[in-house]
Amino acid sequence: MTGFNWERWSRAAGIGFVVAYVASFIVLGDPPKVNASADDVVSFFDGDRSRVLTALVIFSIAFVLLIFFIAAIADALREAGQNWFAATTLAAGTAFVTLQAAGGAVVGGLSLNVARIGDAGVVTSFNVLASSIDVLAAFPLAFMLFVSSVGLARGRVLPGWFAWFGVLAAVIVLLHGTNWSRSGFWSATGGYLWLTVGAGLIWALVASVMLFRAAPSTEAVPKTVAARPT
Repeated sequence: MTGFNWERWSRAAGIGFVVAYVASFIVLGDPPKVNASADDVVSFFDGDRSRVLTALVIFSIAFVLLIFFIAAIADALREAGQNWFAATTLAAGTAFVTLQAAGGAVVGGLSLNVARIGDAGVVTSFNVLASSIDVLAAFPLAFMLFVSSVGLARGRVLPGWFAWFGVLAAVIVLLHGTNWSRSGFWSATGGYLWLTVGAGLIWALVASVMLFRAAPSTEAVPKTVAARPT
């Protein structure tokens, strides 16, 4: 696909990630809380099986776009001479995506068969496990937001205020890693979860728009190496 500016459009993948992620939540609806009964879990994951699996497909597409976006951030950091920040962003982003994929697999397993054939203990355990994975994923995500934001500002890819914006988003996300209450606002599925989701999505949207605007409009043509005379 010669002529396609991969660098520029991969930076815009963050916008696509936000759109697909929000769409997956809309399709999914209101999943059972971390302290939900087995009957509620079965009703949602088995009774609304098609909707849950459709949402999971959209969720997976969102994270493919996120992979493109993380790679674009790392590439921008390398071009700016921020090699350590680039490598760390890739590592933290990979850990986050891996954990989210594991959580998605648990949700998919519930809708595929577990909610229908599992006993009450197994069903509720799977539901709690999915939420627990999401809580743990807050740590690599917060680190990625912090490192990439500081690196982009340090390399003058984005303005200095973006570093502070990233630090604020990282702190909000990091606190989700402490959401271990069994119920209420500070539980894994409580009200604080939406602050975390909002902070992450707003950061991705702002970063993607700004990186897209800062990217060169044409892709650099690689230099050709002159052939040695025989």
